[in-house]
Amino acid sequence: WRVTAKQFVSELNALGDITHINLHINSPGGDVFEGIAIFNALKNQGATITVYVDGVAASMASVIAMAGDTVIMPENAFMMIHKPWGFSGGDAEDMRSYADLLDKVESVLLPAYAQKTGKTTDEIAAMLADETWMSGAECLAHGFADQVTPAVKAMACIQSKRTEEFKKMPESIRNMITPPRNSAPRDTTVTIPAPAVTEPSPVPAVSDEATIRARVMAEQKARMSGINDLFAMFGGRYQALQAAVPYT
Repeated sequence: WRVTAKQFVSELNALGDITHINLHINSPGGDVFEGIAIFNALKNQGATITVYVDGVAASMASVIAMAGDTVIMPENAFMMIHKPWGFSGGDAEDMRSYADLLDKVESVLLPAYAQKTGKTTDEIAAMLADETWMSGAECLAHGFADQVTPAVKAMACIQSKRTEEFKKMPESIRNMITPPRNSAPRDTTVTIPAPAVTEPSPVPAVSDEATIRARVMAEQKARMSGINDLFAMFGGRYQALQAAVPYT
């Protein structure tokens, strides 16, 4: 969330030959393909990974947490797993193709949870279908976490509209994602020990139609390039998934 796979992998590689990574997560999730790339980069790095779920690891962030050799959660932290979902448009065939894509994505994610927890993929699939929210203690009981620590105040509130996506979100987590109006919003990211990346300066608003069209085309080109870069990291293992991704 707010961390691209390209940025994450670049920072990870910049660490050089390291033996241990402390990965702190406080995120409602994000793009599935970005998350898969981050998960694979961590698993392929070779270091021992300790994951700390500081507040919430929901959706794709929970998959990234499964890359940890040890997952540590405060007793008042939460993890959420659910079926992949998204939006699509077009005719009936387009919609069926997108549904098939979501099924394929789920089949790719199931082993990450199963390997960490020792549960079967069928058991995990049932939990995904139910949009399962778990406290630290529940994660420990189900194998998603290895250690629970005393409750601590969340490091930062999460600024996100993803609260609208989740049907069974505990109120304590909803308050983290939508902080009180009288509280100053603070940013939080899924990070590894690495130099901070400078945020780009805001782009001035424009009204010229040609300029707007050029910007949209440039953003679409960058999106397509990013998707291709992500799949390139997998060495051709997910060609069927790549072919099914809508590029427009």
